[in-house]
Amino acid sequence: MWYLLRMKARLILAGILVVALGAGYLVVSPFLTLRNLVAAVERQDAQALERYVDFPRVREGLKADLNAKILQDLRQQQDPFAALGTLLAAGLVNALVDALLTPEGLAALGTGQEPGEVPLEEVRNWRLRLQGLDRAFIHHKDEPNAGLVLERQGLRWRVVAMKLGLN
Repeated sequence: MWYLLRMKARLILAGILVVALGAGYLVVSPFLTLRNLVAAVERQDAQALERYVDFPRVREGLKADLNAKILQDLRQQQDPFAALGTLLAAGLVNALVDALLTPEGLAALGTGQEPGEVPLEEVRNWRLRLQGLDRAFIHHKDEPNAGLVLERQGLRWRVVAMKLGLN
């Protein structure tokens, strides 16, 4: 009889331990991803960045956001020359997206400076804000509205979007 009670107690403790480890992993894993992402940017390790950033998805989302902002600005223009300038800017979207999706561009995110003007070590100022069990937001400590959206994909986390804080 006592043997069965001890066996049940051990099974219950093992179950509690498994649940606690799983919950701990859910909370800690985005922070580990942030640490690894920061290290990859600082090393300019393109292969490591591929593991942590879904570049095709980020690129398409960023292009859509920038084009929507340009279209919104174009609708608000009263001056035809300003509208022409806005249309010319639309042609530069691909180049801008390509510049932002580099280690230098990521380091400049949220600093208000151009890619290449900021040391790569600036990524050490990134902060992580959890937005649920499967989403998190990485931002520069000085700019909480611009940053990277992390999404849990299975057991790992990947950057799936970049928000520039455009109004």
